[in-house]
Amino acid sequence: MLSVEDHRELQAAVLALKAAPRALRTAINKTTRETMNPEWKALVSANASGLRNPGSRVLTSGAKIKAGNPPVAQAAQSRRGIGEGKRLVPNEHYFLWEFGVGNPEKVSTYTRKSKNGGTHQVRRRTNRGKPRLVKAGRVFYPAFAELAPRMVSLWVQTIVKIYADALEGNRG
Repeated sequence: MLSVEDHRELQAAVLALKAAPRALRTAINKTTRETMNPEWKALVSANASGLRNPGSRVLTSGAKIKAGNPPVAQAAQSRRGIGEGKRLVPNEHYFLWEFGVGNPEKVSTYTRKSKNGGTHQVRRRTNRGKPRLVKAGRVFYPAFAELAPRMVSLWVQTIVKIYADALEGNRG
């Protein structure tokens, strides 16, 4: 996560955006979304392209830049289920493909009722098909590491440019 607390320049940008009139904030947020959304979506898609389905579909759905002070890069924000049964919801299950599972061959055992009234034990490998555990992430972390410097720079430049344009318009 990127924090503005360690950087005085970024704190100044945050304060400038807080002090801006509503029209300027709206223009800054609109420009931020228009310029950064395509870049973020492209990076997430490129990093997820090596994953098998449904992993790539889970991680790329709902990728967007949420404008704010400061803007937030989001991915896997869709709440609409994907797959055959629509049970795989990206917003709830993204971590399985971003970080993986400890042991894909782990066997889960549970008891279920039989059709004729009795019960029996069932053994399932519920993690099969999911990637192995990775602490640093597969898609979002590398994509954000690549985009963050450009995103911060563009955001600050956008604030300065829109402020300058507003001052030019007020003088003339």
